Amino acid sequence: MIDSLKSWLGQVTTGHGVMILAGTLLSVFSGVTTLAGAAPLLIAAAIGLVWPENLALQTAGQAAAADVASIVSAYNNKGSVPSAGSKPAA
Repeated sequence: MIDSLKSWLGQVTTGHGVMILAGTLLSVFSGVTTLAGAAPLLIAAAIGLVWPENLALQTAGQAAAADVASIVSAYNNKGSVPSAGSKPAA
């Protein structure tokens, strides 16, 4: 148990999650940031804390990131695809 905790604490993403969480909570508690504004950062901190030990989440996250990347790529290239009724350029 102690070895796995040390391994988890030694992960880079765990450190990033703690840094994001600490800064965000300080900002919310001091009144500089609203909770609604801090929500994306809190989610990022949670992902940073969970990611190293959860291989199933890592695999699902990688698949989701690949899907989002393909959607963004398809959206960015929408002007280069001819529509169904048009003829390709000669």
